[in-house]
Amino acid sequence: MRAETPEAEALALFLRAQVDASGLTMTAVAEKIRYSRSQVGLYLSGRVPEQSFVAELIRATVIEPVLRERRQAEAARLVHAASNPRSARAAAREGGHGLGAELEQARARQMETYERLTRALEQQAEIQEAARNSAQLVMVLLTMISALEERVGSLSAERDRLLGQPDYLQAPGDVRQQLGRALDQERRAREELARAREKQRHAEDLANRVQQRVLELTDELERLRALARGGPAGEPPSESGVRRGTDPGERSTADPVGDDIDQALARAAAVNDDRTLQRIAGELQGPPGWEPSSGSGPVIEPSGVVRDGQDNPATVEFFATLWGESRSACGTGDYRKAVRLLAELVQRCDRVLGGDHPDTLEARHQHACNVGESGDRAGAVLLFAALVVDRVRVLGGDHPDTLTTRHQHAYNVGESGDRAGAVLLFAALVVDRVRVLGGDHPDTLTTRHQHAYNVGESGDRAGAVLLFAALVVDRARVLGSDHPYVLINRHQHAYNVGQEGDRVGAARLYAEIAQDEARLGGPVHPHALLARSQQAYNLGRAGSWADAAQIYARLAADCARVLGPDHPDTLVNRYQHAFNLGKSGSAAEAARLLQGVLHDQTRVLGPNHPNTVATGRWHDHFAG
Repeated sequence: MRAETPEAEALALFLRAQVDASGLTMTAVAEKIRYSRSQVGLYLSGRVPEQSFVAELIRATVIEPVLRERRQAEAARLVHAASNPRSARAAAREGGHGLGAELEQARARQMETYERLTRALEQQAEIQEAARNSAQLVMVLLTMISALEERVGSLSAERDRLLGQPDYLQAPGDVRQQLGRALDQERRAREELARAREKQRHAEDLANRVQQRVLELTDELERLRALARGGPAGEPPSESGVRRGTDPGERSTADPVGDDIDQALARAAAVNDDRTLQRIAGELQGPPGWEPSSGSGPVIEPSGVVRDGQDNPATVEFFATLWGESRSACGTGDYRKAVRLLAELVQRCDRVLGGDHPDTLEARHQHACNVGESGDRAGAVLLFAALVVDRVRVLGGDHPDTLTTRHQHAYNVGESGDRAGAVLLFAALVVDRVRVLGGDHPDTLTTRHQHAYNVGESGDRAGAVLLFAALVVDRARVLGSDHPYVLINRHQHAYNVGQEGDRVGAARLYAEIAQDEARLGGPVHPHALLARSQQAYNLGRAGSWADAAQIYARLAADCARVLGPDHPDTLVNRYQHAFNLGKSGSAAEAARLLQGVLHDQTRVLGPNHPNTVATGRWHDHFAG
């Protein structure tokens, strides 16, 4: 709605400015002041509110006490003027023609300044988003280039190996073609990296210019408020639509890793091609009131699937039974049974509903998941690769189900042992999820976790440290520092720091994690015990044997009290306590303790268990 009077419009614009300055969403404001979102929307659009609403809104959006008092006084005057518009105008006329004209001019300038400040703040947010996307893209491309270099080396070695074979020129899968493609992809990745870095620099320059404009407009607004205590009319900022990418079409299956890299590079180019920064730069160079025309691209409707004229009730009931039984089997860990049930469900869905029906595609997805969980990771990789092609064709490359299937494909590639291939697939998926869902979406953060994990498991511990460090910061910002996912990422970050060689740094990180885990779950929570164990382990690897022995002694006592004296974790911590004590120089005491551990391990685990054998060997060593 529009305000009915200039005074009501001035009040609405003033209230909107307080909300914009606070950074709160309309939903958050509604929750804080206990009004419905629709009521808040009406009052911010021009309906004159009661004084209590205005007072609560100012209290919720203005934190600093002195400024809040000033805003309350200004708001009270605006509410009075909006509630009595005729008397306000009459008072202005009584002040004389010259003063009234001056006030009107000041209000007009204030309205224009409000609009320019609002646009500058919108530009600031757009620049920050573009800078974040470019920064994430730089990180992903650096990892992709590293993996591509490894892929080029592997393909070059394979090419050299095949050169001496007589059937090399007819070899299926043509290694030479894949090698040439990988070299071209590496070149393109480096080009996109250079463009992404240039966008970062451009964003920094624009951010400085816009920040300067915000400061200037804020000062101007304060000056105009001193001339006129009302607020100018204005329009609420419009919400921009989300641009969707086009369907990338079907993919070749001859070189699936290469296909995913091509898609990732195409979408990296799309991120770099985004003209947000160029548009804002043009706006900054244009006249103050100039705005570019905006429009939305064509909406591509997905092709529909026509069902049979009537559903067979018996068939529907049978489908529901298969779904329920398969989920039950999966929930109890009987993945082989789930695989059999879901394979039958896929066949039935394909025959009754058609291969492109959403239920058929979802059944195939669940079937592939359970194939992987049953231990057949290679089979799951093939199933997911085929499903990705079909979901891209039917739903489009940006559909959430397509992105989920690509995540599972990459996960199973990594679990099958091809960590380098998983790194490439996850890197490509990160680019697409950032573009489609945004950098803070839970699915984007999950994919970044898997990407970082596979980078570390592929041998690039330094790269994993950087990726997990960035992920910890982003997840803490989005979820809160005490969220379980943040703590998991901190564990992974500390683990890779230690694996990279910085054992002292890893021990320090684990000590901090142990404190937070104990604060949240108690000192004997499994995660707190794990962090303490890793702290002690890294201290020992760093040469601080005595410090490690002390931590292991307390751990052994806690595990015995909580888990029982014969629990494997209790026995391991007793062994580690004695081992580190011996390494610190107390060989006789270590031998005595290991004798007790050896006795209990033989009784609980058996004399031939690897842990029992290792304990006996170190007992003999320290006993001399």
